[in-house]
Amino acid sequence: MNRGNPTTRSLEHPIIWVAVILFTLGAIVLLNTIAWLTLPLVLAVVFYYLVEPLLQRMQLAGATPKQALGIFLGVAFLMTAIASVTILPAMLNGLSEFQAHLPEYWDRLQQVIQNNLHLLEEKFRFAKKAKLAEAFQSQIDRFASTSGKEYITDTALFLLHWLPSLLLVPFLAFFFLRDGAAFHRLVLRAVPNAFFEKTLILFDRLNRQMHAYFRGMLGLTLLDTVTLGLGLWALGQGPGIFGFRDAMLLGLICAVFAWVPYIGSALGGLVAVATCAVKAPQAGWMMLAVVLLFLVVRMLDEFVYTPMTVGRALRMHPLITVMMIFCGGMLGGVYGLLLAMPLLGVFSVLGQMFGEIWFDPRLRARHRARTLLEKRLASKDLEV
Repeated sequence: MNRGNPTTRSLEHPIIWVAVILFTLGAIVLLNTIAWLTLPLVLAVVFYYLVEPLLQRMQLAGATPKQALGIFLGVAFLMTAIASVTILPAMLNGLSEFQAHLPEYWDRLQQVIQNNLHLLEEKFRFAKKAKLAEAFQSQIDRFASTSGKEYITDTALFLLHWLPSLLLVPFLAFFFLRDGAAFHRLVLRAVPNAFFEKTLILFDRLNRQMHAYFRGMLGLTLLDTVTLGLGLWALGQGPGIFGFRDAMLLGLICAVFAWVPYIGSALGGLVAVATCAVKAPQAGWMMLAVVLLFLVVRMLDEFVYTPMTVGRALRMHPLITVMMIFCGGMLGGVYGLLLAMPLLGVFSVLGQMFGEIWFDPRLRARHRARTLLEKRLASKDLEV
């Protein structure tokens, strides 16, 4: 009777998935305690996986490892210097301006939504019976009374304070690139000899999966940014809402929000609609057009962009995905929402590696035989 592949059975073992989820939640809590370093650290890991293939190509072209790292450090230092005097001040000024005008934006957005709900009540009887405008106002009052606007202000302050920490990213990535191989060897030395060959193969698989995943995520973010930015720019030409730079910046923000599955795309759409409502409250059709644009981009992501870039790498069951997003948000706030899926992906691959090794009966038999032989050799001279 064919009982199936033991490797496949090990990947579905409930103990493995429980351990993966617990390690993921523990990592979120740990990273939330060092929040000031979390974002640059995570981005540095992403940067490492994106840059390492380029350094390997430079070495194949004749450069030594030190020369390749020196070139990377020089380019990173130049780009950091340019960003620190151009992009970063502009972003900080934009956030400061947003924080200063937040009460005005909030009132304008609230008024636009109220006007549209009143129009909806005039056209549809069910909306009038439901008293949508009154219900919305009560929810807004409750939101404000529970420090809702202060939460938005805190988010702006959070970005204002932590944006300069992004300057650490290239330098952290430099040390990862320099010492990554040494760390790899250090981990492999701790692996018992019976599991060494299999662990080496699985580490290589993990490395390739992470390279493919982060390259795919970068490609997906670029495609979403270009599609959303061009779409918002084209829609905003009539009312004069968006210049090209503003449209592309908003497209980038919404594309980054989309890193959080399900919730992120909705948040990005809400940010774009709110921006249109604040800048052009008289153009009600604009908000509907933006919603349709986000739906089209979502369909493109699902059927075109994601298969082209990320493929099926690190995909999870939807139930686990949703649970981890909410758990990450409860444990780590904004950090938890952003880190839940990448951490779950990493720990699931590590869990699969452990499962393939530990649940392989042949490898475990070799390990027991090796351990028994070492005990016999160690006590051989003590026998009388």
